[in-house]
Amino acid sequence: MTADSIIEKTIEYLTIPAVVGFEQVFLKHLQEDFKKMGLSVFNIDGVLSVAGKDPSSAIICAHVDRHGLISLGNGEYAYAAQYIKEIKYGENNRSSYEVLEAISERFVDEIVYAYDPETGQNLGQGRIQASRSSMQNGDSIFHVHDMPHVDVDIPLAYERSARKENGHLKGQIDNALSLGVVHALFANGFEGTALLTTEEEIGKSWIHIMNYMKTNNIESKDLLVLDTSPYNINSEPIEKAMVIFRNRDKSEIFNPALVSKLKDRCEALGLPFQVKDEYMIEQGRSVDEFGSTELGRLVAGSEGRWNGATVQIPTHAYHTSNETTTGLAILNCYNFLHNILVEDNIISSD
Repeated sequence: MTADSIIEKTIEYLTIPAVVGFEQVFLKHLQEDFKKMGLSVFNIDGVLSVAGKDPSSAIICAHVDRHGLISLGNGEYAYAAQYIKEIKYGENNRSSYEVLEAISERFVDEIVYAYDPETGQNLGQGRIQASRSSMQNGDSIFHVHDMPHVDVDIPLAYERSARKENGHLKGQIDNALSLGVVHALFANGFEGTALLTTEEEIGKSWIHIMNYMKTNNIESKDLLVLDTSPYNINSEPIEKAMVIFRNRDKSEIFNPALVSKLKDRCEALGLPFQVKDEYMIEQGRSVDEFGSTELGRLVAGSEGRWNGATVQIPTHAYHTSNETTTGLAILNCYNFLHNILVEDNIISSD
């Protein structure tokens, strides 16, 4: 197994838009893709469940949504994550100017395209203009040059797809990359269950996992959540192709026994790894700076009823269309997951 097939699948997935709150087109694509592999696939309430021949042997999770913009119908466009949280969940927390400025910098000069949320049809494209002067009342409002009129509640996705450059993968790879890894795992012997969730980018995907677990009477503290892991300055984890673990995020402690088991196996396999929260403590960072994860929210929201561990691929330029990792980092993560899920299953959903 090489990283090429995972990279090619990731690039394919990134041609299908999946702006948070408007993921259905991508979910339909994933549903058909996994059905073609002979897997059982169901799309219910924010979760696409994909199951092999032994669904209870292990449960892995990854999210499908990405960042983008939403049309306000008047030539202005809102940051999708803010907009969906306010419209769907009634959370109108206003962001600080510093947060809005950081958000705007991710988008300025990017080419985006509007798409029909039901069919995925391209409705026109344009280039995002600087939004600093349009930050109003704690909302980030964007203007898109040359975009034809689009109706209210039409999503806008990045036009630029992922690409390979000198052994690196670059693009809006969070979290299509994990989905590429999931596809490769199923193609190469994984027989458990994958829960592919919506709305992770607004911190709500844990609700969908919890509801799925309740509905299906599943109790587990051995969930395995796959994702990318951002590094702003330190490039060592990326260039050394480390597998990234966490003991916890800012919200909650993960299953210590499972995390320990994962670290021991990774070391036994001779794969480089880092425990991110331990690294951050060494850098003088506090728990509040550990970041928030899907798993941490699930543990906190369910009061510990469900738990597990995270396995992440290190990246930099997080939440942009230039998020970057290496082919070797992808391969190391995949080889580790294949070992613990297929070659010698050390994960249990019981």
